[in-house]
Amino acid sequence: MSIKSIKIKNLLSFDELIINKFEDINCIVGINNAGKSNLLKLLRFFYNKLDGKRELPPKLNQNYSSFGTITIVYDTSRIKKIKYKDIFKDEDNLTTEWIGIGNDKSESIFELTLKIDSNNSSEWSIKNKKVLNTISYLYPFFEIEARHIDLYNWDKLWHLVSKLKSFNLKKLEKSFFDKEKLEKDVIQKEYMSYISKIKSTIETSDYTYKDKVLTYIKIGLQGDKFLIDNQDLEIQSDGTNAHKYIETSLKLLITLTRREYITPIIYVDEPEIGLHPKRSEELILSIYETYIKDKTKTPYPTIIFATHSPNIVKQVIKLFNMNQQILHFSKNKNDNTIVQKMNSIYKDVRFLNIFSDNEARLFFSNFILFVEGETELEIFSNQKLLERFYVERNGKKDYFLKSIDVYATNEVILKYMKPSYSNTAIPYLILYDADKLIDIDLENKMMNFKSEVLSFQSLKKLYQKSYFDSKKYNIWQTIKNLFDWNQKFKLEFVNNIYIKNLKYTQFITAVNHALLNERKYFLNKTTIEEVLINDKSLVLFKLWFKNEFITSLKISNNGKKNNDGKTIKTIQYMMKQYPKKMGLTEVFNIIYKVDNHYIHEIPEEEKKFTENIKMRYFKYIMDCIERDFRTDEDVLTLFLLMFNGKTETLISRENKKYEKYIDLQYIQKVKKIRTEYLKNIDYLFSKTSGWATKFLNFAIDEIVSNTKEENFQDEFKKYFRELYAIIMLIEKKL
Repeated sequence: MSIKSIKIKNLLSFDELIINKFEDINCIVGINNAGKSNLLKLLRFFYNKLDGKRELPPKLNQNYSSFGTITIVYDTSRIKKIKYKDIFKDEDNLTTEWIGIGNDKSESIFELTLKIDSNNSSEWSIKNKKVLNTISYLYPFFEIEARHIDLYNWDKLWHLVSKLKSFNLKKLEKSFFDKEKLEKDVIQKEYMSYISKIKSTIETSDYTYKDKVLTYIKIGLQGDKFLIDNQDLEIQSDGTNAHKYIETSLKLLITLTRREYITPIIYVDEPEIGLHPKRSEELILSIYETYIKDKTKTPYPTIIFATHSPNIVKQVIKLFNMNQQILHFSKNKNDNTIVQKMNSIYKDVRFLNIFSDNEARLFFSNFILFVEGETELEIFSNQKLLERFYVERNGKKDYFLKSIDVYATNEVILKYMKPSYSNTAIPYLILYDADKLIDIDLENKMMNFKSEVLSFQSLKKLYQKSYFDSKKYNIWQTIKNLFDWNQKFKLEFVNNIYIKNLKYTQFITAVNHALLNERKYFLNKTTIEEVLINDKSLVLFKLWFKNEFITSLKISNNGKKNNDGKTIKTIQYMMKQYPKKMGLTEVFNIIYKVDNHYIHEIPEEEKKFTENIKMRYFKYIMDCIERDFRTDEDVLTLFLLMFNGKTETLISRENKKYEKYIDLQYIQKVKKIRTEYLKNIDYLFSKTSGWATKFLNFAIDEIVSNTKEENFQDEFKKYFRELYAIIMLIEKKL
């Protein structure tokens, strides 16, 4: 590698920024305005000053100091082993006198600082111009800003090529223009005579070393016009040209410096611009294939990608493995850029195999909400919900839920994708159902704390030596009290469905107090289903359930005979004449068949009849529910079980405990309502039916229609306490 470290003080958005180490491939990620482009500006300024160019200096970050500095530490370990004459063949303005400063025989470094004063002057920590020239020569800096590439003129690549190789020009010139050979060759003799006449007529300045190098390179090639697949650049698409320009630049850097002592640095800003995501991946793959081809011990160029592309980050991590790093740029409370080296090396093959764009995009998040499944994704991606929650920031409404990433995870992925593991400043929250931590032992009437995913025991050990009355001590005290209580307390159950002698909501609140502070976990009271269907929202849920039943069912008889041999007119007549023979349930099932929900045009009178049947049947169902489930608490539990939720004792219909511990008569009642009375809409009871979206949309519309806009959040809180609490946690952490 060429650069060992960079330190910036009091310039642009950097109060103090230190990057202690660079790998062969470095990705800088972060939201817009985090400071990525500022690093490029300062590197550009540093090298322009090295080359003696005049340029306005960057602004100071703060006025508490009258100057700012850019310090780059170079790795000179390899250079010090090479003889001077082998390095600088024809360059009299270069020197090696500065090489050899190191802590031991294996390491050699050189530190160079550029100081920028508030009066726009600047000075180097080293005054010797030969040293400065040598640094620029041995560690050249290149930049590619994808949005500013001249897509149809690649002449800048010749500049890159000329800086990557050193030739002994005296020997090269002798080989090219050997007078003895030239005099014997008639054509070359004419050439020399022609050049001599031009020299006698015009006056020119001497070629620079790099000009001469480039001249010889071009002479050796078939031409100097760049092509893509043997076609001119003008006929290619902008995306193709951008892709190939960046690819060609990086391939040249890697290939031409493979056995050279010149070790360049290249900064590629937003390489993904204009590229299809797959093209971005192909770009990194192509670079990787060049990188591993004929690999030697020679240091590679230092490549820096500043990117917003999950595709690029994913490919870099998966392909370059130990030779890459991800640097996360963000702003602190003082609006200064800070950098954190992300933990982006993964030894778990399982994780690398499933690591995709979905995981890589989390490196770019403002906030990550980790959830268990599809229902949570539905809730926290609900458009109506996103448009109702905002805070005032700088006189504008900030709809903060729109800026978060919601990610359905599992334990393998969560282990590596948590910002606490990857070492970023990205705030996050992990939302779990209660059964991730809690197990209700119905046999022994106890509550046990699981340790597979969340471990109270490890938290207890972690905090047991905390200072008295500190925040961590209070957490330890809470956990200790929970353990002490758990060992002594015997639970009492009602039908193995409810816990009689425990204020369960208060208990979960205490658990969350301990988990949130250290582990960033939030437990639902039971499941995500109860976040939506709870004792307060039950009134809204019943309204929605009725609306869904009435609006979703369509008749399956258009006046012609159906499979039962009856028309609507026939059914209408038979109900009037023989009410005891044609019951409501039979009529409903004929008109609204489970397997044939189509909309048919029928006479208005028949339409009114079918709608009346539907309304009467729904009332009949609700009457049956209220007869068998007499309290609101019982009705709530019924709906939770039907919609894949759990009882207060954390039992679901799919749970083995359901048939073992729940009364058979109760189970049969639930089954009858779900599979007989409501068989026409049983599709709703699937986790992927979209019921959560439909209900939440309905509930929000109901609240909006009966509430002033400024009071919406207060009203929402009354119906959805848990959901509101989660949303407020997100807002607090952003």
